[in-house]
Amino acid sequence: MFEWHTHLCKYYNVTPDEALKLGTRSSGRKPNLPSSITCKAVSDKTFEDIWEEKQRKSIQEIFDFYKDQGAWSTFRQCVRHKDLEALHMSYFQLLSKNMILKEGSHICEYGCGVAPFTTTLLKCLQDKDTNLEITLCDVDCEHFNFAKFRINSILKESGFKNIKVNFLEVKKDSLPKFENKIDIIFCFEVLEHVPSPIAVIENFSKNTNPGSIYIENFIKHDNLTDDDDGPDLVSARKERSSYYKIVENNFNLIHPTRKDINDNPSCTKIWQRNSL
Repeated sequence: MFEWHTHLCKYYNVTPDEALKLGTRSSGRKPNLPSSITCKAVSDKTFEDIWEEKQRKSIQEIFDFYKDQGAWSTFRQCVRHKDLEALHMSYFQLLSKNMILKEGSHICEYGCGVAPFTTTLLKCLQDKDTNLEITLCDVDCEHFNFAKFRINSILKESGFKNIKVNFLEVKKDSLPKFENKIDIIFCFEVLEHVPSPIAVIENFSKNTNPGSIYIENFIKHDNLTDDDDGPDLVSARKERSSYYKIVENNFNLIHPTRKDINDNPSCTKIWQRNSL
């Protein structure tokens, strides 16, 4: 059994304590992030410094931000999600109970970063003959490179025989094309960073069958204005209302209640594809 830091320490040649320190959030921190075979070291910069050191107007310039930050998000996401494994499993248990997650299911983790949901699923699967297709999507960045290393390492080390994993890159001029329709989509803390959430949900709507499950959240910052462009994109905020209209037209809300969503617009929502 592997720990949250096992593959992180191997890939970046750090200790568990160093991994925890590098990924723990604090205001104004400027961590000395190590290099890897796929990125350069990044030191003495805040997250905001990295964003502001270049123009970030075009989609390609925005996507380049995720390469420019080096291993920043790799460590941050691994540390954040180590305490969310129980949440991950609660979703998988619900999906299994309702026969959505079953033999032959196709799971997509979109904007996957270090692929935390897939990592938890593979960590907890008992049957080495389980048949699944998993598609991981993200832009070309270090945390996606690490996800490829981690997931491929887990598959090799754990002896899974019938799990097919696809790694699809999101590019500035095209969204991923899926070979097979998707049964379960995770899109967690991603949409606020996407140039066009509308394009994303339209792509999902075309690539899911009736009954498929969409688990998403769209972080809403009420203190940000249209002048506050950064990793949480103005273009995403402007499309938020229209995005949810499309979701409502194509999916039925399963959880939580409408009141819960009104009280906390950033909460994670579970939707089921309708029959239209």
